[in-house]
Amino acid sequence: MTEPKTPWILILAGGAGTRFWPASRRDRPKHVLPGLGGDGRTLLEATIARVLPLTRPERVFVVTAADQVDIITPHLHGLPASQVIAEPEPKNTGPAVTLGILTLTQRGAGPHSPVVVLPADAWVDDEAAFRASILRASAAAEQHKSIVTLGITPTRPETGYGYIQLGEDDVEVTGGGDAAVTQVARFVEKPDRAGAEAMVADDRNLWNAGIFVFRLGYLWWLLGDLSDEWDLALMMINACLVDGDPEALAHEYGKFESISIDHGVIEHAPSLLCVRADWGWSDLGSWDAVAQVMDTAPGGVARADRVIAKAAGGNVIFAPGKTVALLGVDDLVVVATDDVVLVAPRSRAQEVRELAAAAAPQEDAAADDASDEAAE
Repeated sequence: MTEPKTPWILILAGGAGTRFWPASRRDRPKHVLPGLGGDGRTLLEATIARVLPLTRPERVFVVTAADQVDIITPHLHGLPASQVIAEPEPKNTGPAVTLGILTLTQRGAGPHSPVVVLPADAWVDDEAAFRASILRASAAAEQHKSIVTLGITPTRPETGYGYIQLGEDDVEVTGGGDAAVTQVARFVEKPDRAGAEAMVADDRNLWNAGIFVFRLGYLWWLLGDLSDEWDLALMMINACLVDGDPEALAHEYGKFESISIDHGVIEHAPSLLCVRADWGWSDLGSWDAVAQVMDTAPGGVARADRVIAKAAGGNVIFAPGKTVALLGVDDLVVVATDDVVLVAPRSRAQEVRELAAAAAPQEDAAADDASDEAAE
């Protein structure tokens, strides 16, 4: 039986995680918050540990924004800092993945090398099953001119996730296990409640985990086919990497259109395949969702030094180093940092990003004042 080649891994670790405000900020993003990855690990540490058995350490890279390099470096789980790829400026996942595959090319990846792209901030229950799915997807990507996605069997109607609708036809793949590999009919963006219920009622609809596997050369071809401007940007960025010229790289990178890899490239690929996965997954996209990775505590679940509760239940508490007391309250999110306390119904956890946006100008001003004081 043919086994897939050893893959290269790109872990996307950018963004500020605004749905996890106030614990998550630009200078303290969700993927480096303590404890969310289990066993005291950050989500980034857990993600790196999860993929290392699939490949060689020198083939695992983390893509992040330039202003977050120092923030994520303590969480690299033994990877050298030279395997951090710094975006000169945030440009969404399309340019980030583009910079990633061009860097992999410089580090020895060839056009037929399988590449796995995945986020740094997801939770996985069965890590062995996760790796089996990745190997199956790698085999499919090697043997077919396709982007291969991983789709999660839904456990509930979820309005916060995108969906993958499977087609009718499976394709033949040799090696990497025996999971079915199926053609993708279409992607469905985050539906409303009625739409989510309809999606879950059909077993050919899966959650989109945001994990993609492809041959490096195939994605390069898709990127170059976007437009003449994008093709030229690819060549210019590659030249900057070859020359080792960070100033020229920043200048050329700034010309990229800000676009997600999903919407800009993958959803329009001529051929899309999907491996159905059942290993327990969550993108931990809100304080409500993170409840599943927290410890049981009085009045709900928590990450806190101590929780005291009376006549309280179903609450989500994140207050490392603090004591939280609850009296007669149910189904709340309570987050306490050194400078902000958030209290909200769990049912409205997705709206926290609106508070983060409202708080951002004041927080930026405070940061500027602190910088001025430090300079004086």
